[in-house]
Amino acid sequence: MEIELRAKISNEKLLDEKLKQLPGILEKKSGERQVDLYFKHEGEENEKMVIRIRKNYENNEATLTLKSKSRHDDIAWQDFDTPIVDPDRLEELLLNSGYIYFCLIDKIRQSFSYKEFEINIDNIRDLGLFIEIEKNGTENEVEVIRKQIMDLLALLGVAENAIINQGYVQLAVSQE
Repeated sequence: MEIELRAKISNEKLLDEKLKQLPGILEKKSGERQVDLYFKHEGEENEKMVIRIRKNYENNEATLTLKSKSRHDDIAWQDFDTPIVDPDRLEELLLNSGYIYFCLIDKIRQSFSYKEFEINIDNIRDLGLFIEIEKNGTENEVEVIRKQIMDLLALLGVAENAIINQGYVQLAVSQE
């Protein structure tokens, strides 16, 4: 299970300085453009299952992701990722099978690995700059990992009131 929190970044320079101070942090990706297409079945109301096609323009790869909500709102998801060879054909298949576009998230991502955490800095078109920290765990570990992520965000200079419990999709949809 993927447990994640995100926050809106107000001081990019401070965050950059704090990231550089973390011992053992490794940059995994820099300036990678990802476009996420989200789909839902036209009859579904509460999005318990998310279908996403992620197109990565840096390496010309695509991934199909299925996410299922846990009982912990928008901070914990069961997820399954698999590479796809022909994302346009899959998109067409979904649209011809009763699925509709739900949301598009276009972002430039910088990714880091720190201990057992993945740290992403996302510059999202029409939303702004965010930090997202995630760690894998079990249903029983959600609250412990949430606290660890909160502590790491504080270490990076992110104020608690900047933390957002909504995902990017919910933020984008609420702006429409």
